[in-house]
Amino acid sequence: HCYNMAPSSTTSPLSPLLAAAAISLVMTTAALYARHKRSSALIIKLEENRLAERKGRIRAEMKLRSCLKNEGADTATQNGAAADTQKHNLQLHCIGTVVSPYTKRMGTPRQGALVPSGRGFIQLRIPVECVEGLEMYSHAWVLFTFHANTDTPNATSNSGDGSMMNLSKTKIRPPRAGNIKVGMLATRSPHRPNNIGLSLVQVDRVDEKNKRLYISAFDLVNGTPVYDVKPCVPWDIPGNHDNVPLSVPDWVSQDDALRTVDFTTKASDSLQRCIRRGKLAPLYTLKNDGMEGAMETIKEVL
Repeated sequence: HCYNMAPSSTTSPLSPLLAAAAISLVMTTAALYARHKRSSALIIKLEENRLAERKGRIRAEMKLRSCLKNEGADTATQNGAAADTQKHNLQLHCIGTVVSPYTKRMGTPRQGALVPSGRGFIQLRIPVECVEGLEMYSHAWVLFTFHANTDTPNATSNSGDGSMMNLSKTKIRPPRAGNIKVGMLATRSPHRPNNIGLSLVQVDRVDEKNKRLYISAFDLVNGTPVYDVKPCVPWDIPGNHDNVPLSVPDWVSQDDALRTVDFTTKASDSLQRCIRRGKLAPLYTLKNDGMEGAMETIKEVL
C-alpha cells in the first residue's frame, strides 16, 4: 500500500498547535482543580484539628483549675491564710502612660468631670488594636497607680500568717470635710492600702498611627502609669438601671467652687509666652485653640 503523507489541502497548518494548546489547557485546569480539592480537604482537616485542640485545651484548663483549687484549699488548710493571701497577690503591667497638662499633684483637678476642657492622651505600650472600637463609647474607666504619692500607708502582715494587713494609717481628714475623720476607703484619697486609682474619662478619639488614646475631662497627673482601660456602660451609672439614686455625705456634695475667675494682664501675657515657647505642647499650641483652651482649663480647675 502507498500512503500520501503530504498535508491535505483542507487541513490548516495551525491545527496541531491548537490541539496541543487545548490539551495543555485541559491538563492545567485538571491539575489546578485537583490542587484546589487537596487544599480544601486540608483546610477542613486543619479546622477539625483546631476545634479538637481547642476542646482539648478547654478540658485541660478546667482540670488544671480544679486541681489548683483543690491544692489551694489543702495548702490553706495546712499553712493557714498566708499561702492563700500570697496566691492572690497580683502583678500588674503598665499598658500606657498619661500625657497631661497637669505636671504636679497641686493643680490637678480633684475630679475629672469638673474640668471638661482638660485634654490629654494615653500613650499606649500595647498594640493599638487593643483599643479598636473604644471610640464608639463616650466614656471609659482608667485603672492607674498614684505614682506621684509621697505618703503611702506602710502595710505589713499581721502575726506572720498574712490574714490581716497592718497599716500605718487607716483614717484621714478629707480637705472638704473640716475636721471629720473617715476611713481612707470612704474617700477618694490617693493614700490607700494599694496604690491604685480609678478615674472616669471622656473618650475623644484613637490615633492609630501614633498609638494614642485621646481623652478629656480627667484628673490624671502627667506621666501616670495606666494598667487598664474599660468602657463605661449604662449599668455603671447609679439609678440608671436599678432605680437606686446615688447618695453621698453632705461634705462631698457641698458647692465650694469659685464663682468667677479673671486673668490679669500679667497672667495672660505669661500664659501666652508659655504657649508660644511650646511649654504646653502638644496639648495647647499655637496651631490649635492654645490660649483660649488653656485659659478655660485653668478656670475650671480653680
